[in-house]
Amino acid sequence: MKKILSLLLMLFMGIVSIYAQEDQSFKGSFEDCKAQAKKENKLILIDMYFVGCMPCAEMDKRVLPDPSVQQEIQQNYILYKTDVMKELDGKKLARKYGASGFPTYVILNKDGKAILTESGFFGVNRFVPLLQKAVQMEAVKNYLAFDTNLDSEYPAAYSERFIKTGVNHPFSELEEYLDQQKDLFSEQAFLANSVTNFPKYNLWAYNNLSKLIQLYGGNLLMNKINNVAKAKSKQYGAAQQLDSLEALVSYIRPVYNDKLWPVFLPHFVADYYNSSKDAKAYLALIDKYTLYPKWEERSNALGQVIIDQKSNKPLLKALLAEYEAQSKKEPLDFTDQYKLTLLYTYLGDFKSADKTVEQFLTADFTNPYYKINKEEALAMQAAIKRKDANGFEAKDLKRTLGFSMD
Repeated sequence: MKKILSLLLMLFMGIVSIYAQEDQSFKGSFEDCKAQAKKENKLILIDMYFVGCMPCAEMDKRVLPDPSVQQEIQQNYILYKTDVMKELDGKKLARKYGASGFPTYVILNKDGKAILTESGFFGVNRFVPLLQKAVQMEAVKNYLAFDTNLDSEYPAAYSERFIKTGVNHPFSELEEYLDQQKDLFSEQAFLANSVTNFPKYNLWAYNNLSKLIQLYGGNLLMNKINNVAKAKSKQYGAAQQLDSLEALVSYIRPVYNDKLWPVFLPHFVADYYNSSKDAKAYLALIDKYTLYPKWEERSNALGQVIIDQKSNKPLLKALLAEYEAQSKKEPLDFTDQYKLTLLYTYLGDFKSADKTVEQFLTADFTNPYYKINKEEALAMQAAIKRKDANGFEAKDLKRTLGFSMD
């Protein structure tokens, strides 16, 4: 009986805990929330979400209930959660701050002045510093340029993105709107520009990056800067302008938070390499920026290099040493075995290549992720036996990497 009572008590406490987590957010309108923030002299943490958003659900499940997050919120914040699909306040807030992904977090002071905006999943180890950073920024009165009016007039093609009226307004309307603006730094012009991909206005944003970050933060600039940076990375690669690429990387770094920078930077560096085919510079950049801290990531990045540089014997020998060293630490993955075979073959070590291709051929070629079939592998083996390094079509096989929102 005592055990049953204990279990019931534990179940009850668990239910209470769940409801406590649900009830931690402010219940009422956004105007009421601002009034409460003034009363308690706290910041406002706006959490914009929608039902069916997986990162939003994971934040609610894994991050917001964490004791360290709870401590920061309870001490310094009023939490205002709003559904951007169902609630008018949510739709207006999403429009006001140009919510580009979900969840979107906006932190305001008690008077509604914006301190920072961020989008996406944040692990506890990143969310707590974010909350603490906003407190520090409030202490020095460091605010963004957004005003406090949720009912400002916006161009229809922009507003329709967040508050549906059923009227079709193509984004092409926004180019004419931007052309007519006397001040592209104004809040409405900036927000309209943030959802477009017009090359001249992407370039305008790039050329005025420092000022725009100071005014509105980097969160809404990422898509535009990605497009410009990709084009410039390819351009600098074609011209072998490594210094220009490194200057670009330094210039755009403030746009990205610490989680997203390691996601986007490798693409810019790879774009430079694909245009330049300068493998020495590419490997140096990989090391300089620590682009691939895990072996499987590094190996994925080296596959195309091995194929491109098959006549560069010194480089191939250096890469071979890496793969042989890795093979002594742990059995090589299927894709690594393939790359090791390529290295031996291109270096003319057909005896070693014959051994590794034999091991490679024991794999399960029915796996759809392998991107190579048994016939292609046998053609590679036949070419090796003929000592013909050009007798097969090499492929850039990549290991399938696990995904984690953290």
